[in-house]
Amino acid sequence: MRKTNVYISAYLLAYTIAALVLVLIFNNPPGEILTGFLSFGVGFSFVAWLLTRNTGDIIAEKPALKNELWLLLSLILWIILYITYGSGFIDSLLSENVLNNQQAYAFVILFRKLAVFVVAPFVLYKLAGFSPGDFGLRKPLKEIFSGKNILIFFVMSVIALVFQYFFSNGGQHFRDAHFSFMQMLIGLPLLLLWLFIEVGLVEELFFRAVLQSRISALVRSNAGGIVMSGIIFGLAHAPGLYLRGFGETEGITESLPFGFWAAYTVCTMSVAGIFIGIIWSKTKNLYLIMAIHAMVDLIPNFPDFLHTWKF
Repeated sequence: MRKTNVYISAYLLAYTIAALVLVLIFNNPPGEILTGFLSFGVGFSFVAWLLTRNTGDIIAEKPALKNELWLLLSLILWIILYITYGSGFIDSLLSENVLNNQQAYAFVILFRKLAVFVVAPFVLYKLAGFSPGDFGLRKPLKEIFSGKNILIFFVMSVIALVFQYFFSNGGQHFRDAHFSFMQMLIGLPLLLLWLFIEVGLVEELFFRAVLQSRISALVRSNAGGIVMSGIIFGLAHAPGLYLRGFGETEGITESLPFGFWAAYTVCTMSVAGIFIGIIWSKTKNLYLIMAIHAMVDLIPNFPDFLHTWKF
């Protein structure tokens, strides 16, 4: 319990510093940050804990490997290099026809993310003796679709959709746009399937099944794994948002410095890593958290998805 309190306190300190940066340097309304923290942060995490509290003990991780810290640091560096330089380098190898074709380029992004975030970590840990089951990939269908997991998915999805639509910057485009019935009937299910792979598998296998699980094993604390992987998960989005110059999916259309995006991702995205991390630590069901992550990103990504696929 003492270890858990230390990690929670460390996270709250990091969050407070990031919030102060947004308020004092970038003039973000403090009420907006507090609302996000209490609802998306405390609220979502509390609901995730409430839904999983009767699932049994937190599932223990495999013992840490010798020199595993260096393996994890290498993987994090691998991700940083991809985000900052790798994606641009790959783009430089592509033809103008592919770069100018939004649909073809969407598949390029998907495949390179799968290679970087999924294939590389999976192969390295497979060589170290890990199995697909250690990453939550090998589950009986009756366990994946158990009544408890369906309830967790339904409740977390509903509150995520309500939050994104009414309270988030990312839902602003959705609130302002006028989508037709057919656009939503066809586009929303297709986007959900796309996000299930593009953010669900890509991000959850690396940040939860690998990073959170192995940090938990290294520090011998599930709370430590949840907190540290949550902060890394948030900060990992900052370089991409900064290099693009703006974050339309976040409802922000102006160019802002990297310091803003670092603070912003800690305040808005690390909390998603926390509540999903709680669910992962109690269920080890990768498919469940992939689906929940897809639902969290559904509304913010809908306008761009329609634009890309010409609905």
